[in-house]
Amino acid sequence: MATSLRQWRRGERSSFCLGPDKGVYALFLREGVALKGIEPREDGLLYIGLAANRDGLKGRCHFDARTRNHSPRKSLAVLLMDELSLTPVLVAKPNSPDTWGLDAASDARLTRWMHDHLELAVEFCDDPQQRETELVGMLAPPLNLQKCVQTAQHKMISAARGAVMASVQLAVAPAFDARWKNAAANEIAAHSKRPSPRVFGGADMDTAEAIAAHYRINPKSYRQRLRDTIPWYRKRQDWTFAVGSAEWRDMIAVAERMAGHTERRYRPGE
Repeated sequence: MATSLRQWRRGERSSFCLGPDKGVYALFLREGVALKGIEPREDGLLYIGLAANRDGLKGRCHFDARTRNHSPRKSLAVLLMDELSLTPVLVAKPNSPDTWGLDAASDARLTRWMHDHLELAVEFCDDPQQRETELVGMLAPPLNLQKCVQTAQHKMISAARGAVMASVQLAVAPAFDARWKNAAANEIAAHSKRPSPRVFGGADMDTAEAIAAHYRINPKSYRQRLRDTIPWYRKRQDWTFAVGSAEWRDMIAVAERMAGHTERRYRPGE
């Protein structure tokens, strides 16, 4: 293995014909290219990654991929958000925490920018995990947000990515927040024996999907938890109940446990 990245083959992504070989790779800013807020490492080094699965290096390197699944693309996206007019979108994942990516047009613009402004270098090796850990720890490229000492620019990128995630979550939150405020008002009115206003735009029923969205938990995992823990579960349960009912309260309690709430947000009947 080469002891220095300068000994790796380096060039435009289009100059490589990559296959399923295992290895590590590096992304560099081309000479004369600047990235606002970033001080790259020697020779413009931005990122070091690994390819250890069956697709090998062909399946990595991030030049033709969706941002939702690739960390260096997300970091580039937050740095180029205004310059490229990128639009982030929330990505719901059925079996893991939600994430964010870019809409199709934005992904295409970021891909073009990467082909025009970045270079790739690769090294084939039998143990990419160890090699990547060694190189990242030693060189601390600015887009590597793990396995190295985090500098101010690392932390800036992490904070910017977190802000994007919060913004795409908030984009869908107001409607649910309003819905649940109406539900709370409905419960207060019922408890005080005043006429209860109808809520949810003329409906007084709630669903597992709406509850999961409000608490920002995975709806599939939430329904499975309901099946595992609710004593009155019936096969093919549709999980639709009147707001304030005993069943609805049980569903809220499960959602709050999954969301890590220490206090009940609503206390119907108390």
